[in-house]
Amino acid sequence: MSIRGLRYFSGNIDRFMVFCLLLRTSLSQPEHSGTISVHSAAMSLGRPFETVQRHICALLEDRVCERTRSGVTLSEAFWARHDNWQQLRYAHDCFVRLIADGVPHGLFSVGAVPATTSTRLPLTDGICAAIDLYLALAEANRTLCSESLDLAIFSVVLHSNYQALQADRALGGFSGPAILLPRHGVRVAQIARVLSTPDTTVRRRVAPLSVEGGPYRRTTGGLLVSPDYLRQRDQPSNSNSAKHGSIRLIVQRAVAAGLSLRDPVRSYSDGRPPTPRID
Repeated sequence: MSIRGLRYFSGNIDRFMVFCLLLRTSLSQPEHSGTISVHSAAMSLGRPFETVQRHICALLEDRVCERTRSGVTLSEAFWARHDNWQQLRYAHDCFVRLIADGVPHGLFSVGAVPATTSTRLPLTDGICAAIDLYLALAEANRTLCSESLDLAIFSVVLHSNYQALQADRALGGFSGPAILLPRHGVRVAQIARVLSTPDTTVRRRVAPLSVEGGPYRRTTGGLLVSPDYLRQRDQPSNSNSAKHGSIRLIVQRAVAAGLSLRDPVRSYSDGRPPTPRID
């Protein structure tokens, strides 16, 4: 979703986050009529009022949203575009894929649901769940990455490292401990390209996080995530339990809306989204 969103907003992740909140608010009422004030949007996102106002003004200028007596909402022009609905179906399917991939690994408890139950998550509820989860994960990872762009960069590095490691293991046919090597690294140019963000911006964001004890290790092959750094932040705590609780609540709401944990793939709108390639 970050990759698609940044491509849509030319690499501006803060604008994408504001858009996500406006979209979620619009969908909260019949006929996509939900509204929110700039002040409430700033408080919800934990961002300065002036920053959120600037992004909303840009979205107004681009006719993505419009002002009403009660606040800001997405515009009729936005809802009228077929390609926008394509992107929204993609977001819905990203959420469904997360559930479909997570259930076999025990990440989501199926519970005592009758085996004959076969339901489908409506598109609007799936979009709302995807946005809720996206914003919740951004908030839950503030201690790891205080800024949304830093989290997007970290996600790309982690995903790229994992892809390279898996390809390496499949090619070599070994099943030993998973160890990240320099050849599993990802270069700044690759990260910048996939996030539609300038190289210089990515280099500036990565530099202070690549020092000893930081989340990245610099190698001849590119950036690697630091397993030691991740282990330090994966310790059980009341804070982590609360964050995971909010994520479980989002999934529970989706189940109540019609998502079947026994057969989540039934809820795909356009089908399973492909895994992004970082190259």
